[in-house]
Amino acid sequence: MHGAILVLLLASFLLSGCSGGPAAPLDMTALNPGHDHGKIAAFYRHEAVVSRQQAEELTHRAVVYEWLFGRESEWVTGTRLLAQFYEEAAREEEQLASRHLELLSDGLAPSPPTRSLGH
Repeated sequence: MHGAILVLLLASFLLSGCSGGPAAPLDMTALNPGHDHGKIAAFYRHEAVVSRQQAEELTHRAVVYEWLFGRESEWVTGTRLLAQFYEEAAREEEQLASRHLELLSDGLAPSPPTRSLGH
């Protein structure tokens, strides 16, 4: 099992240098109406595309590793797990992009809940 962890760590280091995506244009957690939600949504959509490309590349690598090392190899298992991770990341990034597009189309951001001070 240590080999699978090593494979995951090595692959994540190698792939993290490959994304080369743009830097976050704004405060990515902001839901204020004054923020440019179009730019934030575009950023998240771009990141989703990059994550999907990484997942696809890892899926292809897993096929090669299966041919080289066998179906039960830690190389295959680790690479498939990493591909699943990137696919899930892509889904999350798409959801964030959709949320910011909703804010853009609404023209409003939800106001934070207010607390009663007990007066």
